[in-house]
Amino acid sequence: MSTPPRPPSRRGPNPFLLLGLAVFGTVSFFVLTERRQQSQSSRDRPKAFHNPLLPPLDAEKVDQMPRRPVE
Repeated sequence: MSTPPRPPSRRGPNPFLLLGLAVFGTVSFFVLTERRQQSQSSRDRPKAFHNPLLPPLDAEKVDQMPRRPVE
């Protein structure tokens, strides 16, 4: 009597390929970060962006009475 045909073995992705992609992604991230940091440091001064939620720095100052201390 013959045995029934065996289903083909299911093979997963190549672990070396996955490891290589992870290493390549990490190395490229660090290289790009280093380049960006050096390009920013080569400029005169980084531009300070104003936070739209805070009042502008050149706004008119209003004197307020000091608050009473909490008892």
